[in-house]
Formats: sequence, C-alpha cells, structure tokens
Amino acid sequence: MNNKYYKISLATMLLIFFSFATLLVWQYVLSLVFMEDEITFSASVVIGFLTCPLLIYAMLSGIYFFIFNKRPKYDKGITRYLVYLMFLSFAISLPISFYVDYKLKNAGYLTCDKISWQSPTTYVTNLSLCQ
Repeated sequence: MNNKYYKISLATMLLIFFSFATLLVWQYVLSLVFMEDEITFSASVVIGFLTCPLLIYAMLSGIYFFIFNKRPKYDKGITRYLVYLMFLSFAISLPISFYVDYKLKNAGYLTCDKISWQSPTTYVTNLSLCQ
C-alpha cells in the first residue's frame, strides 16, 4: 500500500460510494421537506443527514493528503466541529424522529408495514402507494 496512486484511487472510490449514500439520504430529506406522497424517514435518516458532511470531508481531506502529502490548512478545526455535529446528530435523532412521526400523522399520512424493525418508516398519503 505504498503506492500513492493506489491510495488516491481507493480514497476516490470511497468518496464516490459515500456521495451516492449522501444522495440517497438527501432524497429522503427532500421528500419530507416537499411533503411528497411517499416519505421515508427515521432516526437513521437524521443521523445520516447530519453525519454526511464529516464523511465527505474525511474522504476529500484523505485525497488531499495523498496528493500533496500534507494535511489541509484548517483540518483540525473543521474536523472538530464536524465531529461535534455528528455527536449532536446521535443525541437529537430520536426526538426529531418522534416529532416528524407526530406531524406527519397529524397531516393525514399513513404508515406502511416495515420489512424489519430497523428499516425506516414509510409514510404515504394513500395505502395503495405501499409496495
């Protein structure tokens, strides 16, 4: 693993993977913001939404380190605040999830049956939208 180009390509592949995961989480959050007919939401979506900046920054700073062989200028400060945001996401994810559940049910949304207890809850305006 001493090859510089191997490390850069591995970090780039991880960045692409986390970017697709981030897009999926953003899709869930945007469906909630725009109150679409089908909304997928849970505490894990909140954690993923608030943790995405840390993951993407970690991948970008890793690529920067492998290319220039030095850390970014304000790496420690940025990382510190992004880690605080990540820990905050763990603390506030459950209350936000309960609040969103309450608000969506009061807005007339119905919940679909879950595949497992860990899967996010799907809220729909009509039960025929459940698959």
